[in-house]
Amino acid sequence: MNISAPVKLKFLLLFFIVFFFSCTTTQNIYRQVDTSYERGVWHRVKEGQTLWRIAKTYRVSLEEIKKVNDIEDVVHISQGTWIFIPEATSILFVQGNEIDTPREYEKLDFVWPLKGEVIRSYGKHQTDFNYGIDLKPNGNQDIVAAQSGVVVISGTIRGYGNTIIIEHGNDFYSLYSRNITSLVKEGQTVKINAVIARVNGVKGSDKEVVHYELFYKGKPVNPLYYLP
Repeated sequence: MNISAPVKLKFLLLFFIVFFFSCTTTQNIYRQVDTSYERGVWHRVKEGQTLWRIAKTYRVSLEEIKKVNDIEDVVHISQGTWIFIPEATSILFVQGNEIDTPREYEKLDFVWPLKGEVIRSYGKHQTDFNYGIDLKPNGNQDIVAAQSGVVVISGTIRGYGNTIIIEHGNDFYSLYSRNITSLVKEGQTVKINAVIARVNGVKGSDKEVVHYELFYKGKPVNPLYYLP
C-alpha cells in the first residue's frame, strides 16, 4: 500500500512530537546533574530519610553528594527528591523508610540547649518559615546537647553557618547553628547536657543568637513541644 507524501509527513510529525514529550517527561523525573561519573544510581528520598543518613549508607561523603546534586540546603531534604549517588551500583535500603506518627506533644528527655529568651519562634513569619527557634543567650555562653547521641555533622552548612547535628538514635535529630563555635567532632558520642559549643559573638549584641532545630524521622518539628 502506497502512502502519500502528506500522510507520511503527518506520521513523521506525530512521531517527533511523541518522542520529544517522552524524553522531556523522562528527564523531568530526575534532577539534571553535571557529573563526570561513569556509574551511579538515583535514590529517591523516602519518609524520614536524611541526606547524611543516605550518604553514610552509600559510603559517599556528604560534600560529594551536595556537589554532584547542586544541593544548598542539606538539612531540609523533601520526600520524593531524586538524589544521584556517584559510583553506587545498586539502590540500598536507608534507615528512615518506616512511616510512623510523630509523638509531637509528648515530653521526652530533652533539655534546653541554651538558657536564654526565645526571640524567634517556630513557624511562618512575614518573609520566611523558621524551622526551629532562635535563642538569645542570657549570660550562659555554653551550648549543650539537648539529648544524648552521636554527632553526624560538625562544620559549615550554607545558609546556617557553623552547624552541629546530633543523631539521638530514637528517630530524633537536633541541630545547633548560627553564631557558635563547635567543640565536638563528627562521630563523637555526647551525653545529654554535655557542652558541645560556645556562643561566638559579642556578648549582648544582636548577633549573639543560637538557632536550634529538632527533627523527627527527617521532618522538622516544633522544639517547644519537647522542651521542659
